[in-house]
Amino acid sequence: MTWLGLIVWFTIPCALAARSSEEATSTKTDGGASAAATGARATASSKPPASDKPAEVEISGTLKISERPARLFVFVSRKPCDARLVSEDIIGSVKIDPFVSTNFFIEVFVPQGSRGNVCGAALDEKGSVIALGGHKKNPLTFRGEGEVTFGNVIIPLQRLAKPFPGPEQFRR
Repeated sequence: MTWLGLIVWFTIPCALAARSSEEATSTKTDGGASAAATGARATASSKPPASDKPAEVEISGTLKISERPARLFVFVSRKPCDARLVSEDIIGSVKIDPFVSTNFFIEVFVPQGSRGNVCGAALDEKGSVIALGGHKKNPLTFRGEGEVTFGNVIIPLQRLAKPFPGPEQFRR
């Protein structure tokens, strides 16, 4: 084999490998050509999500408590975390067994761009709220395509001076 033959023999596979690597890592733009082929920089999405599709919001984190209550709840509220909240203000809630863990996961479906507050409540054995708290970055804006996630949300619960009856869904 000549030098020219060797060069061609090594060059063609390398060129083909580089081309397939380029195609595998490029994303399609609206025009259908790959970003690598057009020289354009690819982004996940430059358009805002469709406002008619609800945002699927997943929130996970931990409640910080000083003493173990009978029950714990995490909830997403339209209004700030408050001792006088009512069921109509709650978008979604999840019950947590304080004898197992204080970690939580909650999922809600809300209109794109809506805002909500992530709150936690501790209840006594009668179903009265004895401690309440909220995420320090409240209110959160819920917007995005696919799953919108908020992780490592820490909610410190503060003991209330006087217990109050919780919303109906907390007493079940």
